[in-house]
Amino acid sequence: MRRGGWAQNLDVLRAKSWEGIISARDLVRLGVPERTVYRRTQEDGPWTLLYPATLMLTKGTPTLRQWEIAALVHAGPGAMLTGLGAARHHGLRRGGEPEFDHVLISIERRALSIGRARVERTTRLPRAMERAGLPVAPLARCIIDHVRRLKDQEQIAAVVTEAIQRGMVLEETLWAELERSTRKGTAAPRRVLEATRAGVLSPAEYTARGFWESYDDLPPIEWNIDVYTEDGEFVATVDGLCRELGFVWEIDSVENHFATPQQVRETLARQRRLRALGLHVLGTRPAQRRDDPEGLHEDILANLAIAAALPAPRALYGPGPAVRQAG
Repeated sequence: MRRGGWAQNLDVLRAKSWEGIISARDLVRLGVPERTVYRRTQEDGPWTLLYPATLMLTKGTPTLRQWEIAALVHAGPGAMLTGLGAARHHGLRRGGEPEFDHVLISIERRALSIGRARVERTTRLPRAMERAGLPVAPLARCIIDHVRRLKDQEQIAAVVTEAIQRGMVLEETLWAELERSTRKGTAAPRRVLEATRAGVLSPAEYTARGFWESYDDLPPIEWNIDVYTEDGEFVATVDGLCRELGFVWEIDSVENHFATPQQVRETLARQRRLRALGLHVLGTRPAQRRDDPEGLHEDILANLAIAAALPAPRALYGPGPAVRQAG
């Protein structure tokens, strides 16, 4: 038999919860005996224990949002989301699905990481921003907190370049956040940011840049350069440009250039416009760098020789989107 006033009106408990998530301490404050709280989370009970002293007022599997809320409740007052999950609330798309809920708390507080909740105590707790009703760290902090835990530089580049390319955050803001953060895990993000400073704006371009720089016999190349006619009409932003030779290297991924007939037509039309200016264009697939790097190297050398033998292109060049944004 139910006992106590709380049992007569469970809606009060739900109203005091955060979308069905509540701490055991708050339930006790609302009049639910502590023993009853945990008894109701047992296998045959109506509630679900998510973390120690943090529970869901229903039985079953919580949603990803409820897991995030549970991590915040577990971490306590002043906690905020950071990392990939929080970056999702800012609108970031790349990076896959978050494997855990990364939470920041002040260095003075005490809370342990457990299950999906990764609790990080910090002396640099930022002012939280509200996104979708949840407290989250600023985007630059979210990105740096995420990428300094990664080892795969292409995964890091995917997250960093999306945020910069879409104008979600300035490159210099990411640099400043990286310089303020702990040194652990910052070497790989630093290399990626150095590449974005050079104009790289996608993970494929990041890998391509590393490939190019691994060969001593390849000339200097610039990334994401705007090409114009001599009359100043914009033609295209090219992936890689060897300016002195009039050589263009295009990284033609299947998903962006050959997934649909329309993309194929646009890619071919773009190459025709560039060749009409006297530029020599080499388009390659990202997989070629992985499957046949030496063959790709030979193709590049051969096409550089062709470009060198051609008359100077009738083109003007601009700084490209990355430099324009930084300026």
